[in-house]
This record gives sequence, structure tokens and C-alpha cells, in this order.
Amino acid sequence: QWDDVLAKLAQLPQANGVYLAAESAPDSYTNPEYKTDHPSVLAALGMMPATGQVDTATMHRTFDLIWQEWSWDKTWGWDFPMTSMTATRLGLPEKAVDALLMKVQTNTYLPNGHNYQEGRLPLYLPGNGGLLAAVALMCAGYDGCKEPNPGIPKTWKVKWEGLQKMP
Repeated sequence: QWDDVLAKLAQLPQANGVYLAAESAPDSYTNPEYKTDHPSVLAALGMMPATGQVDTATMHRTFDLIWQEWSWDKTWGWDFPMTSMTATRLGLPEKAVDALLMKVQTNTYLPNGHNYQEGRLPLYLPGNGGLLAAVALMCAGYDGCKEPNPGIPKTWKVKWEGLQKMP
């Protein structure tokens, strides 16, 4: 029965060669209000296992648009690992690292390890969990990935152990 459900799922909404946040939001990238908070459309490739629903060329164009146009100062801590994971799966290791090092307040880690967001929310664990997941994906890869350390720039030498490929 689940194969039948999967076969009937709607395709991811697109316009102008990029994925939209929702079919009801054709202005996903032109309305400034929609370019804040989570660039969630990236999760369809970065955080989810491959299902055949995501076209990588379309996601690459979407990633490039979001990378350039998003209001990164109005995001949350887990958005940077999610972006890094998408970059890894798109074969963009430099962008994977750049996403984790983006100089934005909500991408700040305090000396005690907490992912700081703002005064009312000094502890934000989704950012910490996302960082760990992103680094694991960058090093161990994912199902079907043949390249070692797919999210690590080729000139880097890394050493890791005990990580499993992600789906």
C-alpha cells in the first residue's frame, strides 16, 4: 500500500527552474518575507534520503539562488547544517564548509558548546544536533555515495572513525 501512496505523491513544486517553498508561494524568492527563517526547501535533498523525487540539477539551481539571496541573518542555528548537508549531496564541499562557518549570530557556538540564537534563547540544541549530523554526512557520506569525505574540500586531510553513512 505504501508504494501506491508514494506513486500518488505530488511532485515538488517548481517555477523558473527552481523548487518553491510551497505550490501556493510562486513568489518564494521574490517576496522578502519568504526569504527569512528556514530555507526548508533545501531539506528535501540535504536531510532526506534519496527518493527519486528531487532532481539534482533543479536543487542545484535552488541552492545557488538561496545561497545568494537568502536573508541569512534571519535564520536559525539548524539552517546552516541543513544547507551544508545539501551542499554535500550536491558535490559542493567548499560550500558545505562555508555554510557551517557562515558568520551569522545564529550560527555562533559558545565556549560551553551551546548554539547561541538570541538573548531569550541562549541554548538551542537543534543547531548542535544539525552540526553533528552535517559533519557525519560530510565525512562518512550517504547511501550510494562512492566518494570519500564528500563534504570535505579535496585539499584537506581529515581523519575520522566510527561514523556510518546516512541514508
